[in-house]
Amino acid sequence: MEEPQRARSHTVTTTASSFAENFSTSSSSFAYDREFLRTLPGLLIVAEIVLGLLVWTLIAGTEYFRVPAFGWVMFVAVFYWVLTVFFLIIYITMTYTRIPQVPWTTVVTLLIAFICVRSSVRVSHSAYSYFEVVAVCNLIMILVFYLVHLFRLYRLLTCISWPLSELLHYLIGTLLLLIASIVAASKSYSQSGLVAGAIFGFVATFLCLASIWMSYKISCVAQSADAAV
Repeated sequence: MEEPQRARSHTVTTTASSFAENFSTSSSSFAYDREFLRTLPGLLIVAEIVLGLLVWTLIAGTEYFRVPAFGWVMFVAVFYWVLTVFFLIIYITMTYTRIPQVPWTTVVTLLIAFICVRSSVRVSHSAYSYFEVVAVCNLIMILVFYLVHLFRLYRLLTCISWPLSELLHYLIGTLLLLIASIVAASKSYSQSGLVAGAIFGFVATFLCLASIWMSYKISCVAQSADAAV
């Protein structure tokens, strides 16, 4: 008797393109926090946006450019309104969970100090040029370390001690920023914009010191945990 022929098995192989895979991954990772607007911080941000919009629209409807003080008020109102909208988008879309930790307070403070000094009448050109250079250099270095952590370049450039480099950056930047703020405060001569820039410079110095302390504390905790293991 002839053996019955076995049923042939057909294997179907399906492949997905990298574009479709990336698209599905990116679309599935999109997050939207609908409940944030119902929380107290969300309601406060919405109230700030509404009130800030009323402030700068009402000022924009007048001839504010004839009075320098109203021009400064207009700048502050628009700048903080845009910044508040930016942070609302970050919180609603939960972008803060997908980016590395950034010292936002230090970045914003340095940016405000730079804009205040840049938009004011300079009494001492050399003093405030030094202040601007220090502020911009600190912002650039923060951006560099942000990109290093974002693209994980520390895995490729293993010859560099990134924790030590970041610590040295904060130490040197804090010292230079403190000197620049002292010089700017002594050369302000009661100019409102220069005084505001110097004050924000001191605030940024304090925030840099806090970052140094937090980095040192975290590194000490990590070393003690490794030693315990």
